[in-house]
Amino acid sequence: MASRRLATVLAVTLLLTGAGCIGFITGEEPLTYSAERATVADSALGDGGTGYTERSVDQEVIEQTSEDLGNRTVVIENWLARYEKQDDFIDETVGVFAVVSTHEVDVVGEPQNPIANMSEGEVLTELVGQYETSYGDLSGAERTDTLQATMLGEQTDVAVFTTTTNFAGREVEVNIYVSVVKHGDDYVVAIGGHPTQLPDERDNILDLIESIEHSDEE
Repeated sequence: MASRRLATVLAVTLLLTGAGCIGFITGEEPLTYSAERATVADSALGDGGTGYTERSVDQEVIEQTSEDLGNRTVVIENWLARYEKQDDFIDETVGVFAVVSTHEVDVVGEPQNPIANMSEGEVLTELVGQYETSYGDLSGAERTDTLQATMLGEQTDVAVFTTTTNFAGREVEVNIYVSVVKHGDDYVVAIGGHPTQLPDERDNILDLIESIEHSDEE
């Protein structure tokens, strides 16, 4: 799930730069909001775990200078970790997983983040809609189930969405899983997916969600 530009990061930036009443001391240094990295524990990966492998762990940095804030630069630093499962026999990707961490932002003295008020469906639209995914267009996904998992020590809903998309040149029905947890000063988002023809991958996705590590603590 490679991201061209995370919509949630942009939403946070627009929230900041669009608010002329933000009260902070202007200066030479930029106003920076940095999330802590969130990844899947190594023990859950590879042949000894779920079979998924790490593709990349990247920091997504958005910088924007706002005239409303006296030409002050706002920097939003998020993290995106991407994983996939490859079936060497058929030479295809059979599962994908991503973890996004985004920092809470102080606006007029009150912590805010657009993701805090989003449903899982809105998170799916805002985030996955901006990805280059192995499963193509996921905009038509419909919620079909709700599962439970323990993510970062918190019992949380895992929303399940189903859609048909073009994958490897043919139409394939896929399940997409979305879960969001507030952990410390960050929001951590887990998004995974697999073809519905491979139902056993559901348990692997849930294992990945429950194996997420994030250094920011309550």
